[in-house]
Amino acid sequence: MQAIYHTTTEELNVNFIEYLKKQFKNYKVDIIIKEQDETDYLNSSKTNKQYLEEAINEVNNMKLIQKTSKDLGL
Repeated sequence: MQAIYHTTTEELNVNFIEYLKKQFKNYKVDIIIKEQDETDYLNSSKTNKQYLEEAINEVNNMKLIQKTSKDLGL
């Protein structure tokens, strides 16, 4: 069995370890810590990557929508 959990160190606690112990009872497991930035995560999907590239191109080509604080109701 294989499982991947995406979390932050702030979310790690004893309950999470107990959950893993129950889920993988009597298994030998490897725990790998890999730092991941948000860009890696967002680029992991072809659809997300394309969306991000289009958004970057829009900013670079000044295709921006301008709103005033009044337009936003602030």
